[in-house]
Amino acid sequence: MAHIAEIFQLGIRGQGSARVEEVEAARAYGSNIITANEWQDIGTAALLKRIPDGGRYYLTIDADGLDPAVMPAVEGPAPGGISYRQTIELIKGLFAKGRVVGMDIVEIAPARDVNEITSLTAGIIILNAIGAAVRTGQFRR
Repeated sequence: MAHIAEIFQLGIRGQGSARVEEVEAARAYGSNIITANEWQDIGTAALLKRIPDGGRYYLTIDADGLDPAVMPAVEGPAPGGISYRQTIELIKGLFAKGRVVGMDIVEIAPARDVNEITSLTAGIIILNAIGAAVRTGQFRR
């Protein structure tokens, strides 16, 4: 896909999420892989500096990447995931950097939700994305 300049995979973690050869193949293809531990060590502001300014971005949030304290309704919950705050900082920062052309949240397993925490968190994440779009003027033509 020639229209895609770079791919950033952020918050990667957990056992069995990718074999070594799969990670190497993704990096050889050009993916920028930043693990959850690295993100937590450097912070969201430093992570955002690695993403080129002025781009057109599509954001996919894999619910498995967030910590199960805020997203328990996934097939493979594992501690040490990205926090709600880090997620919101990433969204706000990405909207401030350029144009977000689309966004989704995937890998939610509603039958596994606990007190609707995952549904609530997903809804508030989307609400924050809409707010960031409005604040950065992305609904204007």
